[in-house]
Amino acid sequence: MAALARDGDGESALRVLRRMRHGSPAACAPTAASYVSAMSALAKAGRAADATALFDDMLAHGVAPDRRAYSLLLHVYSTHLGLPAAGLSVLHWMSGLGVRPSAVDYADLIFSFCRAGQLPDALQLLDEMRELGYPLPPHVYSPILQAHCDAADIPAAEALIAFMRASGGRSGCNPDVVIYNIYIHGLCRVGDFHAVQRVINDSVWNWWVPDAVTYSTYVAGLCRAGYIEDAFRQLDIMVAKGLQLTVVGLNILLDYAAKDVDMWVAKEVMERCEELGFEVDVVTYNTVMEHFSKKMQWLIALRLFTDLLKKPITPDVQTYNILISSLCRAGKFELAKFVFSCNGFVADTVTCNILIHQFYGAGKEGELGFLFSDVDAGKITPDTITYNTLVDCLFRSGRRTEAANLVRHIDGGYPAEPVAHLAFWLVRSGNVREALSLFDDMLVKGVALDAMVFANVIKAFCRKGPGECTDMTQLCSVLDRMLGIG
Repeated sequence: MAALARDGDGESALRVLRRMRHGSPAACAPTAASYVSAMSALAKAGRAADATALFDDMLAHGVAPDRRAYSLLLHVYSTHLGLPAAGLSVLHWMSGLGVRPSAVDYADLIFSFCRAGQLPDALQLLDEMRELGYPLPPHVYSPILQAHCDAADIPAAEALIAFMRASGGRSGCNPDVVIYNIYIHGLCRVGDFHAVQRVINDSVWNWWVPDAVTYSTYVAGLCRAGYIEDAFRQLDIMVAKGLQLTVVGLNILLDYAAKDVDMWVAKEVMERCEELGFEVDVVTYNTVMEHFSKKMQWLIALRLFTDLLKKPITPDVQTYNILISSLCRAGKFELAKFVFSCNGFVADTVTCNILIHQFYGAGKEGELGFLFSDVDAGKITPDTITYNTLVDCLFRSGRRTEAANLVRHIDGGYPAEPVAHLAFWLVRSGNVREALSLFDDMLVKGVALDAMVFANVIKAFCRKGPGECTDMTQLCSVLDRMLGIG
């Protein structure tokens, strides 16, 4: 049972429990420890409600719960089910039976109340722990500090840290690096970088050492606020201290560097980070490839892709989509088709939409057989954007009738967004009568015209301009028909 609990095999744990309950000899009858193991296995398997039901089953079979059983029930309610009030009831139940709750039980509840946005209840439990003489390590305070920072209540966060420092010697709750990292993240969110620098500068006096997370949080915050040069300075400080930027921090830095400074700078930073042994993942490559793709630097994007393949990093569907989009925009359609057919690449709807948009835009729609064969085979499922793109592309290429027929036959006919796109193009191109005919067909078939269709029709008339649409009776006629009063 203990082994099954470690593996999170809830179903097998239940089977063993039933065998113990119904088998012989009586010495094999399940105990509270047996139920605790089964409950733990169910909770790990994502079956938290079944775990609480098993506690009731334990009571029904006359097995007296021990302290571990009550603590596990409290943990399941507070952590797995997100029901701190139910967990608090278990705490009171334990106390009423003379079973002393542990500090971990209180910590579970404090975390759960903070996550539920019920900070006053968490603070009340913290006071209760203090009155009962429980140790208050930093991890008990961290969810409360996180709640203050999430609410941008920096004064409350500062007061909490000051209290921890003042009572650290007596209760062992002196703030550690985790506490300060939460606080620095909160300061970054409100943009108080002077305070961040002061906290880091004072670290030696407050008995904590900034780590990679500290600086990664600082760098990411500076990037989001637009202080890219300051972010690079902090990166240099990190390197001098022998710290590595976290993957998330690196990706944020590269994204903002390429956007706000220079995509070449972003590439140099990535290469430098690799030389320094920083961890680089597929998101890192995607971030830099995306920026080069947007700047029409398809060859650099391709080189980055081939460089990625040489490393123990597996490209994901976004990597391929970025590359395919870049190649298509550069007119390298044969190369894009080759990438599409690569072994191991499973195209998704985004791939489909990119190819339709790019091939139709270049007048190469006749070459899309390789894509539509996958759609027909069910390998790719078109979405609303796919159909909207097809309508736009068909109309732009002069195939108005095909666009109208497509809209009439998508998913049983006349889905709202493709209809709105078709209506826009019909009015915009002066085919108002055909738009009226479309609306008549929809009304006859009982298909409602929604606000999106109205908006697109009005937008199309506005785009025509006052010189082309001096007689407003045309617009009124369309709107009346759409309202069913024409």
